[in-house]
Amino acid sequence: MSNALKTINDKKFNDVFIEITHSEDLGTTNNKELRLFRLKEIIDNDFSKDALNKFVSRNIGHYVFSRSKVKEYYDEDDEMSAGVEALDLMWSTGDADQKGTGNELGEVLLYAFLESVLDAPKIYSKVELNRTVRSGNSHCDSIHLKVLPQSGNTLNFEMVFGSSSVVGDLGIAIDNAFEQVKCIKGHRSDEMKIVDQTVFDLPEDDPIAVQIQEIITPKEGTQVNRDSAYGLFLGYTLGLNKDRSDYRQAVDKKMEADIKKYLPKLKGHIQTLGLTGRSFYVYIVPFDDAETDKNTVMKKVMRKGD
Repeated sequence: MSNALKTINDKKFNDVFIEITHSEDLGTTNNKELRLFRLKEIIDNDFSKDALNKFVSRNIGHYVFSRSKVKEYYDEDDEMSAGVEALDLMWSTGDADQKGTGNELGEVLLYAFLESVLDAPKIYSKVELNRTVRSGNSHCDSIHLKVLPQSGNTLNFEMVFGSSSVVGDLGIAIDNAFEQVKCIKGHRSDEMKIVDQTVFDLPEDDPIAVQIQEIITPKEGTQVNRDSAYGLFLGYTLGLNKDRSDYRQAVDKKMEADIKKYLPKLKGHIQTLGLTGRSFYVYIVPFDDAETDKNTVMKKVMRKGD
């Protein structure tokens, strides 16, 4: 069911990212993922961003607009305009890499990972949340829908509330993301209402509107269980010596060491917030220089300076 709602063009995802295996676990009692990825291509001991730039650019229209809006472009044989007008909208909301506008790389990659890896289609991206919410503000960087296995006549869903942070230090990235999680938790009912109230502003045949209506007003004889969950995208500076001859091999080992080092901090935040019974989906990606790289990528995607 969720595949039909998927928006992202992720055919090239595995050409951009490679997953690094590890043995660490979040230790929560519900659904969970703690997964490490890195940019696939390393040239002269630097992560190549070329494939990432293309991947983000290819998906910018789907990130910014609803399914029904994108479908309009395709029905009019004008799909190229979706990307152009998406960029126009992003330019009008703020600068490239400005946190909170939807223009920040972490906000975009949160959307990409929750759709591509978790298979949780977006309800709203950060850009859409900023445009859609008329009263009050959402504390999320995105909201996604995770469809869980059905039990008889019971439909099971998770509303995945997204938080992202891309900074130099992984510990600070974790702290920042969980500050946002704390805010989301404190306004969980409001976040749920945002979806329940605004999704009906979409056209009646919009796929996500149809799906959400089935959750809000289930068919007779159908039970619906809807819980909250949290999806995190964390980016940080790897901080590995560029002069070593075994750099490629050392990258993966450093990532494994980093997650082992910072796992107690992740677990500590979850426990402190009393969320050990909630589902957590965490995706972590290192950069050469997180602050510089995220700015450079989004400026290129948004064509700042062209």
